[in-house]
Amino acid sequence: MHPHRRFHLVLHDNRELLPFVRDDILERVTLHEWPLSCVQRLTTSDGRKLIYKTQFGPTVEAEFYANASSSLLAGGRTIYKSEGHACLLIDFIEGPLIEDLHLPENKVVRIGRAVMEQIAGIGGTLPHIIDISTETSWTRFAAATLKDLCELIDRGRFNLVTKQVVRNLKWRALSTPTLSAIQMDPGHVHCGLGSRNLYVLPDGYRVIDWQRPILGPADLDLAILLSSLGFNPLRHVDESIVWVMHFLHIHWLTQCAVRWFPWGTRAYDKLVARLATLMERRRN
Repeated sequence: MHPHRRFHLVLHDNRELLPFVRDDILERVTLHEWPLSCVQRLTTSDGRKLIYKTQFGPTVEAEFYANASSSLLAGGRTIYKSEGHACLLIDFIEGPLIEDLHLPENKVVRIGRAVMEQIAGIGGTLPHIIDISTETSWTRFAAATLKDLCELIDRGRFNLVTKQVVRNLKWRALSTPTLSAIQMDPGHVHCGLGSRNLYVLPDGYRVIDWQRPILGPADLDLAILLSSLGFNPLRHVDESIVWVMHFLHIHWLTQCAVRWFPWGTRAYDKLVARLATLMERRRN
């Protein structure tokens, strides 16, 4: 194993991968990398393609692939796991992402609903990174997020996000509509079902990137999918589901500022302030 040249990640070299891929690796292309993961496409001498993914930090993807069973998933297995690091080999998917198809909104909604039904039917004991499926768990989650925001403000790291913004967020997060929304059809939610994680194939759909699934209201996945493709989710899901979606994003940005990428505070401050503003808007 060797360290990534820029990030706190570890990678196998080609020799170390040989026992797992059982063939020489002719090509190794980095498709995506950032501080918490690096994704590469491997091509072997017999023409096979595989995805090699190394990650660190908040993820349950290794546990997910070890337990989940569904035609919605590409085959995947963990080949290394230690001290917060995990490396996986995942089958390469040949086909278009949903964003490549430029589908109309009604078609995206139909696909989104069909994928949500398949997610609900995934077999196995599935892990999750957050549980917001009950009023108690949501209230605890919201309180922890708001506490972190206040600490960032007190330390002078957030300026656009003020104590009044936090009070407004608390009111919205604990409002009766929001408390009702988090209990709408609760179950496993991908929580990252964006335009680059959903493939549309002749034999069905494939969903990738299972690092941070949650327990929560199922309609979150449809809201995230529609938003990622530039459609307004308010036309298809309850308004409070969209509030929950924004609050989850605020939580992630707050965690980035507190723990994962504290050097990006200014950008997080701006993004959280924008999301807080969106949560104040009402359906027209």
